[in-house]
Amino acid sequence: MPIFEYKCHDCGAKFEKLVLKPATDTVECPKCGKTRLEQLISSFLAPVEGKYKPTPTPHPEYPDGYLSHKHDDD
Repeated sequence: MPIFEYKCHDCGAKFEKLVLKPATDTVECPKCGKTRLEQLISSFLAPVEGKYKPTPTPHPEYPDGYLSHKHDDD
């Protein structure tokens, strides 16, 4: 999604806005309604496995997953 960050030159408010057509859509400050804005450089964070949420530990009886376990009725 094209979400842009802006800073208003008149009131100093910082905000994000979904802009589908950057060349033709008019963006206004939600605080003061002015259009004298500076587009900021946005940063993003991509999730890294194991860094932000715990990596699941396998069940001791099924270390390679339940489907890889040989069942007694097979």
